Amino acid sequence: MAAKYELPEEVNEKLLGTLGKKVELKTFKTNVPEELSETGQDRVVKIICVGGYTGGWRTKGTFIEDYLLRRPSKPKLPVIGVDFYLKIIRWKETKDDEPITIKVQLWEIAEQERITKSTRVYFRGSHGALIFWGTGNPSSLDGVPKWMANIKEFLPSIPCVLITDNVAKKPWIGPEKIFESELALEQFCKDHGFVDHFEIKERDWESGEKSVFGQAVNCLLQEIFQSNDLRETSA
Repeated sequence: MAAKYELPEEVNEKLLGTLGKKVELKTFKTNVPEELSETGQDRVVKIICVGGYTGGWRTKGTFIEDYLLRRPSKPKLPVIGVDFYLKIIRWKETKDDEPITIKVQLWEIAEQERITKSTRVYFRGSHGALIFWGTGNPSSLDGVPKWMANIKEFLPSIPCVLITDNVAKKPWIGPEKIFESELALEQFCKDHGFVDHFEIKERDWESGEKSVFGQAVNCLLQEIFQSNDLRETSA
C-alpha cells in the first residue's frame, strides 16, 4: 500500500501564492453605477462573510444581494470557493464629520473553506468579519467558534459580528432553547469575542443600509474606524 504523501510546506505556500494571484483578479458584483465608482477619495474596507449552512436561506449571498438592493429572481445557490460583492456608501463616523466614500468589499466564503489552507488567502487584508449561523440548523452554531478561531489565527485584531439567519422564525431563546436567555446569548458573544449580534428574520431588499444586514455592516465599520486609520488609506 502506498504511503500517504503530503506536500512540503514550502510547496503549499507556493500554491497558495498562485491562488492568491488568481483571487486578486476578481470581479465584484455591484449595483453601483460606473460613474459613481471612481471618486478618487475612496477608502476600501474588506469584510469577509463566513459561516456554515444556516438552514434558512442556505447562503449568505442572499442577504448580501439584498443589501445591494437587488432582488434575485431565484434563490442563490451556495457558493463554491469565494464570491465577491461591492457596495459604495457615504460614511460619517460622527454627525460632525465630513462624509467620505467607502468601497465596501464583501467576500462570501464557502463553508467548506474553513478546513482548507485557502482561507489565509481569502482572509488577507480583511478589516472585519461577519460570521453566520442559522436557527433552522442549530448544529451550525458549533461551527461559529471554529470560524472565529480560524479568523483570529491570521487576523487577531479585526472586529467580528455574529449574524443569525432566522427567516424561519423559530424560537431559539428561552427555557430549553438554544440559549436560555438574552443574557446567555450576550455571554456567548462576549466569550467568543464578538462586538455585537444581529438577527435576520426576513428578506429585505428595499432597506439597504437600514436593513438588519446593513446595520451589522455599519456596526463593523464603526469598530473598524475606531481601531484602524482608514482615513489615511486611499483606494
